[in-house]
Amino acid sequence: MERSSSKMVIRLLMIGDSSVGKTSLVIRYDEDTFSTKYMTTIGVDYRDKFIEVDGRPIKLQIWDTAGQERFRSLTANFFGKADGFVVCFDVSNRTSFGHIRNWISDVQQHKRGEVDVALCGCKCDVEARVREVSEQEARGLADEFKVPYYEASAKMNTNVAQTFEELAEKVVRRKLASGATGGSSPNLVIRSPDAPEKKSCSC
Repeated sequence: MERSSSKMVIRLLMIGDSSVGKTSLVIRYDEDTFSTKYMTTIGVDYRDKFIEVDGRPIKLQIWDTAGQERFRSLTANFFGKADGFVVCFDVSNRTSFGHIRNWISDVQQHKRGEVDVALCGCKCDVEARVREVSEQEARGLADEFKVPYYEASAKMNTNVAQTFEELAEKVVRRKLASGATGGSSPNLVIRSPDAPEKKSCSC
């Protein structure tokens, strides 16, 4: 596929606490590599990935944000430019899971228009004895916010492409359905926990 033929730009923002595995997921997806020596992201970094959705060339722009509190005001500036969000936590770090509500609140506060969100439990390859958040509990939170849940491992390359591409597909199809193209905000919605049930999302 020729990169110059890409017409639609989809922007996905990676958010979540520091060191939960956001950068590892992005690099695994972009380069199909894994390392334990990645530096902590400072501010915001991004990568382009060219994919196809229903035969249409798509430029997928993945923004990898820092999770440290001191960068929150900086990364919040990018929320309004995103078409979708991958909200990440580490399944072996309960504190990072406990902060998910805060991250989703940030999305609701800073987004422009309607967006789509996926919840991602990173490092699902860890041994059961060190795991602190069960898949059932994480899916329960995802169901509460009416968003899909993925368990991913950059180390084992588990559900990495699926997480990004299913979210991107959702954005593209809804944008086309609403008549929006290019880099404009999509007609997608993150529903509040008490919103009426709509068609469920499969992970």
